[in-house]
Amino acid sequence: MIANIDKLTYLLDESKKCATVTKSLVPYSGDIVVPATVEYGGTVYSVSDILDEAFAECVMLRSVVLGENVESIGISAFEGCTALSNVTFSAALHVIGMSAFKGCTALEEFVLPSDVIVIGKNAFSGCTALKRAFLSDNLINIEPSLFDGCKSLEKVSMGSMVESIGEYAFCGCTALTEISLPDCVVSVEGWAFRDCVSLKKILLPNSVASVKKGAFWGCSSLVDFELPKGVNLLDQGVLANCESLKNVVLHDGVLSIGYGAFYNCASLEQITVPHAVVSVGDQAFRGCSALKELRVLCEAAPMCSGEIADANVYSHTMLRVPAGLVGEYGFARIWEHFENVEEF
Repeated sequence: MIANIDKLTYLLDESKKCATVTKSLVPYSGDIVVPATVEYGGTVYSVSDILDEAFAECVMLRSVVLGENVESIGISAFEGCTALSNVTFSAALHVIGMSAFKGCTALEEFVLPSDVIVIGKNAFSGCTALKRAFLSDNLINIEPSLFDGCKSLEKVSMGSMVESIGEYAFCGCTALTEISLPDCVVSVEGWAFRDCVSLKKILLPNSVASVKKGAFWGCSSLVDFELPKGVNLLDQGVLANCESLKNVVLHDGVLSIGYGAFYNCASLEQITVPHAVVSVGDQAFRGCSALKELRVLCEAAPMCSGEIADANVYSHTMLRVPAGLVGEYGFARIWEHFENVEEF
């Protein structure tokens, strides 16, 4: 049953005595307060949910206060509410659906209650004015594209239970200068921090077991990077176009350096390839114009399927290899292109 009560439209479930806020024929506007309960026909209903697209494209909506019984916000519930600047969430909230606040370009800050356990992908993407985001303590996954394109985002606070950072989660967050990841994060997915051009510092905890391709692509202010000991593959383009990168630490367990891993890291002067590495991908050091020393600890020259650098790197970079192996590297495919080779 559908009912209009105090300027809001509800779907009423008589058997459960629950009410769900749904889309109105006349777009919602101004300042909305969703009550904890509503009465209709002598029956009291608990307002428990915001339906999919309930407030979508309500461009005159300025603020929303969710009643204390609201447990879920549906898919695209507030998508495109370009004037929405303030949202007060209920303590009972558990779920925020996909794209729920996508494109809410006036929203500057939000604080989620501790019991939110699911936030769908794209939930806050395109919130270009968002500066501060305080996530819930019980959130486990940062879903894909959660903050994609939030170019004003400066501060993100996440709980201690987060295990994964999804694809494109913080892509294009150009104002983000620093972020701290909880100690239980296991994976940083592809392109997670792509083009975070102001990101100067990120500390990856030892719990991290995988850092996927392009995770820090284009983080042009990043100076230092240390690969966690649980990650044995430096994936494709992980640090590509990190033009300020100077210090890189790769642990002894690294087995492979992927395609374009350090592509265009123009400030990188020295790097050590650990002894366990068996392969170096195409273009891994291409555009590393400041590279003075490439120290390779491997007893056998790592395999290369194609060119790992450009002519400039081959001509001016000193390749340092273990004692007695100058000859082996001198005849090894691709490594033979380095004009300056020394033993250490």
